[in-house]
Amino acid sequence: MAAMEEIVPPAIECGFCLRQGVALPNPRQLTCNHVHCLECLTGFYDENNILVCPWEDCSQVCEEPLERLPAYDIVKNKPKSCDLCAKKGKDNEQAFSYCPLCDTVYCVKHHELHREYHEAIENIHPTINMEQYELLKSQKSRVCTHHTDKPVSLGCDKCLKMICIECVRKAKFCDDGESHQLMSLDELAEQLNDEINKLKKGMIEKEEGLERIFKFTSQTLAEYDEETAETVQKIHDKRDAQIKALESKYKQLEAEYTEDRLITKTLMTDFLEDEILKKWSQIRNIMRKTESQAKHAHQCDLVSSYRDTKNEIQRLIDEIIPSVQVPSVSKVREKSGSSEIMLEVVSTDGFLIDEQLKLRSSKPLPKSLKLLHTVSLPSNPLSTRVWNSQILTGMDNKAVATIDNYQVKGSFITFNSYPKAMEVYKDRLYTTVYGDPWTIYVHDQQGNRVTSWSHSDTCGIRTGLAITCDKIVAPDRGNKLLIIYSLTGNKLKDISCPQLSQNDWVSLCVSGSDKVVVSSHDSSQVCLIDISQGQLLWTCKDVPHPLGVACYGDRYTLVAASNSSTVRILDSSTGEVVSELRDSAIESGKVFDMDISGDRLIVANWRSKNIAIFQLQP
Repeated sequence: MAAMEEIVPPAIECGFCLRQGVALPNPRQLTCNHVHCLECLTGFYDENNILVCPWEDCSQVCEEPLERLPAYDIVKNKPKSCDLCAKKGKDNEQAFSYCPLCDTVYCVKHHELHREYHEAIENIHPTINMEQYELLKSQKSRVCTHHTDKPVSLGCDKCLKMICIECVRKAKFCDDGESHQLMSLDELAEQLNDEINKLKKGMIEKEEGLERIFKFTSQTLAEYDEETAETVQKIHDKRDAQIKALESKYKQLEAEYTEDRLITKTLMTDFLEDEILKKWSQIRNIMRKTESQAKHAHQCDLVSSYRDTKNEIQRLIDEIIPSVQVPSVSKVREKSGSSEIMLEVVSTDGFLIDEQLKLRSSKPLPKSLKLLHTVSLPSNPLSTRVWNSQILTGMDNKAVATIDNYQVKGSFITFNSYPKAMEVYKDRLYTTVYGDPWTIYVHDQQGNRVTSWSHSDTCGIRTGLAITCDKIVAPDRGNKLLIIYSLTGNKLKDISCPQLSQNDWVSLCVSGSDKVVVSSHDSSQVCLIDISQGQLLWTCKDVPHPLGVACYGDRYTLVAASNSSTVRILDSSTGEVVSELRDSAIESGKVFDMDISGDRLIVANWRSKNIAIFQLQP
């Protein structure tokens, strides 16, 4: 056995001033279980009564006030004494070692006697120190609940029930009726530890997977931030370049305008000096000369100079007064509308610049349609809108049905008549319902009616509805008007719309602020109207008998053409047809309504009783 360790006397010493060998006065125990004297602790509390343990390598925070720290219980924490000394009635010596086979703790003296005895009979009893003993004692086998003098020593591999040796005869079955699979507690613990270790491998793999995802995501975020910064810098560079180009262009325009005006000014000044002031001066001079001769000259001189004076005066009188010659003067004329520069984001590489100053995102021109799904309906659809990721469709069974995940979920709202047109705006559903009079209803997201009001219209067939800038636009076809309401139903004004007729199928959609596209089936016209000015901006007559319309952002307008499975694409700024989309799932001549959500085109096919959902593909 190794040389005997020196026994530390059982004196209690301060964890802070121990290095100075000072005996511990007034011991106090912290929450970290370190013991310090009261005098040392006093100097370590801060102004907030918070203490950091002064024990080296601890630094645990203790928030207990100094006066509430418990005193160290010397009796309770008294070191373990030698069992043999206690049996012989001698003064207990501090325990030095423990023999698990003998289940006895020994002082230094009895430890040596125990070792020598067992070495002599060649029966080695290994011993452990007291620190190991305390750890072993904390992990000592539990006592059986049925036999308090017996420790649990067996365990079942199936139900994990633990028993002592005396319980083996009675404990034969698990709770589910199966026979116990008993083994020693050590074997069971080892087996369970092996299983836990196998699970730990899975956790380690999971941790490694999470770590890989964390690293990848962190790198992606860093690259994302870098890309954002680069793109913003490109925006700034492009902005600065455009501003510089604009300033240079305006300076050039100013110089050219000023120079042109200066030339005109010089011509007019020369005209005044050469043609007007010079002749005027000649007239004034001859007048002063004749007046002076009349007053002061001799009669002989007056007679002799008469002919010359007369001829000179007559010459001046006969000279034609020059007409005012105002040269063409350059002017700056502001074109209709505001002068703008249009920045159109087309990629992270840069921008396109045009003559107008307006920032707007780019919507790619749809090149084709991809049919995603067709949803059959119990009745003919009259109108459709996307709301809260669901499709609502008004049908001629006088109900508005909800379509979610390509399935009809039932009626959202039921009316007394036909819901001819719908629009969604600020968490409200606005529905135009046929009747005498027509009525516009407003419902919340739960289908509860918020308000309603009468609308003047005399036609009983398909109509439209649009909402822009807190203003509702609804057609009055009998009077060829667009009626403008507030969101609460107050009539604000009406706008003349000659394209409408008495019994006309009409569709509306919003194209930018205060602009509404109106399609008229009877007149085969699609037009864009500025409702704030009451101004017709353009008219398109290239779509025969248009029905449903849908605005793809502010850039394009999609119009269903009658008698074909075609949707025409109009440039919303000019009304020109720029392309067309064709698909057999678009019902020829009976597309009563359309709506766009993201890159999805929702088409209400009236005759075939379905909603066709397409993807707009660039």
